Amino acid sequence: MLKGERRREEILRTAESLFYAQGYERTTIQQILTALGLSKGGFYHHFASKEALLQAICDRKAQESYAAARKAVDECPGGWPEKFNALFDQYGMWRPGNADFMGLLIRVAYREDNLVMRDKLKRRTMSLMLPLVEEIVRGGVQDGVFLTPYPEGTGTLVLQLGASFSDAIAALLLSPDVPPDTAKILENLELYRYAVEQILGAPYGSIVLYQMRQMVEVCTAIYERHVRLQRGLSPLDKSMDAH
Repeated sequence: MLKGERRREEILRTAESLFYAQGYERTTIQQILTALGLSKGGFYHHFASKEALLQAICDRKAQESYAAARKAVDECPGGWPEKFNALFDQYGMWRPGNADFMGLLIRVAYREDNLVMRDKLKRRTMSLMLPLVEEIVRGGVQDGVFLTPYPEGTGTLVLQLGASFSDAIAALLLSPDVPPDTAKILENLELYRYAVEQILGAPYGSIVLYQMRQMVEVCTAIYERHVRLQRGLSPLDKSMDAH
């Protein structure tokens, strides 16, 4: 890795850590510079703004998640439904290991003035994931496991539904003053899972996407670590499981 590339990675890692620890809104470029012992010129050589820095963090996260999904699909010993589930298990952003990243993303990209950024993230996800999803769909159709009569458009529809699912969960997490409704989150998850299974024409119950317990855990972490603290509220005495 070249010196310039190493410096860029250092900026990304440091900024990501500060964003998680104290919030995107509260983190200044000067704080990032101080943590790195870097000049303003050194920063702006790599990034035009704090928002451009966040966009780069999101792009890197998407690339890492795609690489993990590609590996999981290639190494999955099961059939096409199992490969499909392996893809979402590794790529899907609603995973415990992504709680801080998703909390950051929800707080920033889902503000009313950041619709452009949200759209960029969706298009980036589509460009990375569509070929892999289509590969699995074609394999399942050829083997008679998936019965969709529209294999060419199925991957796009699955990912578009995934984006809508994420929007719905983000809206629940950002609901004012009260913890998000766990039952509603799981209802949205089951609706998405069922819709994908129907679109694929997959065997009943073969598509999982996300484990329900895992979904509750990551949403709890996002709400506790990011949404409540952003509003200046104290941590909940009880978990969302009791809500």
